[in-house]
This record gives sequence, structure tokens and C-alpha cells, in this order.
Amino acid sequence: MRIIKSKRSSLNISINAIVIIVLAMTFLGLGLGFVRNMFGGITETTFTVQDQIKQQILDDLRTGDKKLSFPTNELQIVHGDAKVLAIGIKNTEVSALNFEIDIKYIPASGAAEEILPGTPKDIVIGSETKTLGAFVWDSTTQILGTNEASVYPIKFTAGATTGTYIVKIQVAKAGDSGTGEYASKSFFITIT
Repeated sequence: MRIIKSKRSSLNISINAIVIIVLAMTFLGLGLGFVRNMFGGITETTFTVQDQIKQQILDDLRTGDKKLSFPTNELQIVHGDAKVLAIGIKNTEVSALNFEIDIKYIPASGAAEEILPGTPKDIVIGSETKTLGAFVWDSTTQILGTNEASVYPIKFTAGATTGTYIVKIQVAKAGDSGTGEYASKSFFITIT
């Protein structure tokens, strides 16, 4: 009798183990499905928000006689994080506009310092050298027809230096459009 009882016990343990494994796999599948749906929803929401921001910038340019639209006066970001910004440019001239986008750091001394695309900007404050971060954007010559508007992305990755800094986005005429500033906007970057 002992052999039969021991076989039943091991059979019960095996059945229990199989039930637990099946339940665990079911919950794992449900959990993974839930997470996938959440991230899918976040991605969709992100694209929707980006499209809405792009549309707001274009609407802002169309309703006014603005040449440059940048939706914020201050960018707040945690050191090491990255954000994609968007600027809108409208050609209000009577002919096609050839232009380039330049980004400059404005130190307390007031003399603007050029920021190169994709290169971290080192800044000197007193006797200390700090890294503002890096901007990435299309710095090639762009063309807009008369009364045409478009939105251009700029990615900023914050450096390890905390503080508040002034940055200037400048749209400069290029090529057939001549030279000089077409439009510009200064804003604050606060890195925490």
C-alpha cells in the first residue's frame, strides 16, 4: 500500500506543478500583453502630441506675420536627458528663401558663441569649464517658397552641468537670398 500512496503523492505533486506552471505562463502572457499595449499606447500618444505641436506651430505662423515660431521661452531638462524641440519658419518675403539654422550660446559677457551640430558645447563660467550639452539639427541650406512654412526638429541632449543658460536660435539668409539674420529667438535652458 505504501507504494501506491507514494505514487499517488508524486502524481499529485506533478499535477500541482503542471497547474502552477500553466498559471504562471498565463499570467506572464497577460502581463507581457498589458505592457506591450501600454507602450504601444505611449508611442501612439507621443506621435499624436508631436503632430499636434507641429500643427500648432504652423497655425501660429499662418495666423500672424511671424517669421519664426518656437513654442517655449524656457526648456527644463534633467542632466543627461534628451528632448526634441520643434521650430517653425515662414517665408514672408516676395521670393524663395534660402536659409540655414544656427544655434548660439549667449554667455553673461554677451558675445554669442557658435554651437556646432552634434558637438557638446563647453562653456567657461569664471574659472570653471562646464558642458552645456549637444544640439543636433539639419544645418544644411534649406529653401522655402513665398508664404510657405515648415517645421524643423532640433534635438538637445543636456550635459552634466546644472544651471540656467541662454541660447539663441537664428535663421540666417544664405545663397541667393543674401546674407544676414532673417529671424531669431532667444530662450532659457534650465538643467537640473
